Amino acid sequence: MDQSTPLTKRELKHLRRLEKLDQEKQAGSRNTIRWIMLGVGAFLFIAFFGSLIFLAKQSSQKPVALSDNGWVRGEVSAKVTLSEFGDFQCPACKTYYPMIQGLLVTYKDRSFRLIFKHFPLTSAHKNAFGAAMAAEAAGAQGKFFEMHDILYERQDEWARVPVIEAQERFISYAAELRLEQEKFLKDLASKEFEEKIRANQDEGINNGVSGTPTFFLNGKIIQNPRSVDDFKKLIDEELK
Repeated sequence: MDQSTPLTKRELKHLRRLEKLDQEKQAGSRNTIRWIMLGVGAFLFIAFFGSLIFLAKQSSQKPVALSDNGWVRGEVSAKVTLSEFGDFQCPACKTYYPMIQGLLVTYKDRSFRLIFKHFPLTSAHKNAFGAAMAAEAAGAQGKFFEMHDILYERQDEWARVPVIEAQERFISYAAELRLEQEKFLKDLASKEFEEKIRANQDEGINNGVSGTPTFFLNGKIIQNPRSVDDFKKLIDEELK
């Protein structure tokens, strides 16, 4: 077409329509690219965090090598070991206490044992560390679990009283258990027992313990079962 020849109205209208279509096409292409980039970004984001969750789940299912630095109740050579990180002042630990007692009775003649490890939550429970020390002092005279049981069964007596009064209660429990009082009082301030309790805490923290009670079944951290029967299902699976 001769460039000097003016376009008719019809031709101008057609040209504008073509230009508009071209602009819409370019805008559509840009939107498509934008959505593709957003989709790829979202996919990578989900994949990244999905992999983190998967790895965390896999890690939580992998058995850990817990130390023997705890108190054992049950068969020493048991096939199934339930390790508990507990706090004597923790109400939830008290709730689980009869469940664990029930398991020890149920599996009395089978290959099952409990290993108790200290994890006193001192920021929330002012008497928890003192209770752990009292249990260790009783353990020095061969009666750890006797003191363990009293501390849970009578938690309401000492949990919310001043520290000094709680100590007096622990001493009275020791008298009930016929412990040698002078040794018990000395052991209540033992640096060795204090270090042992803190070592239990450190081990728990290093293996993902953040609250109490926390249970490991044959080295695998488990979600706290809601009943004895739920515990039994997990234990029976391990026994198989």
